[in-house]
Amino acid sequence: MAFLEGFAIGFGMIIFIGPVFFTLVNTTLNHGFWPGMLVTIGIFISDIVAVSLCAFGAIPLFENPTNQFYLAVVGSLILFSLGFRYLLFPNTNVNSNVDLKAHHYVTYFSKGFLVNFVNPFVFVVWISVIGMGQIKYGTGVELWVFLGAALLALLFTDSSKVVFADRLKKLVQPRLLGKFYRVVGVLLIGFGFRLVWYAWSNYAF
Repeated sequence: MAFLEGFAIGFGMIIFIGPVFFTLVNTTLNHGFWPGMLVTIGIFISDIVAVSLCAFGAIPLFENPTNQFYLAVVGSLILFSLGFRYLLFPNTNVNSNVDLKAHHYVTYFSKGFLVNFVNPFVFVVWISVIGMGQIKYGTGVELWVFLGAALLALLFTDSSKVVFADRLKKLVQPRLLGKFYRVVGVLLIGFGFRLVWYAWSNYAF
């Protein structure tokens, strides 16, 4: 029961359309299946780290106004850099698949990890999920089954987005793809401004 409920919670998070979603889809369209999967793995590991930190008592650290402020600022800077890159330098070569080398693994993994980890909303969501799990399952094994299932569901949905985007790439014309990248760039910049507003309005000091 804990596994099914946790998986349902994680699967339900597919409705969250944010910077992680657009980074994941854009990387896959831009560079191919495996770069997209590396971003997915980065997102997954960052979620594991976030859940572990919160579950093992670091919730006060991430609820601290000063820490939230700086986390939001760093996150907004990353989103601005990605957004302006996609907006100003869209890659319209639909056949561009990266020949992965050692530094590519680090680059794509880090992109997924950082875009997810420095978003304070990620911690807000996981703090809520952990609280929900603790109310129903306490702090024992069932809680970890619940959280593990939620994480697996997120890995499944993110991997599915990569597969879908990789197949979609073969059907999209370069001109339309360029427009899509510019839209993604604008959206990421918008998410960056949202983080700045969130940091300023809630944690300015």
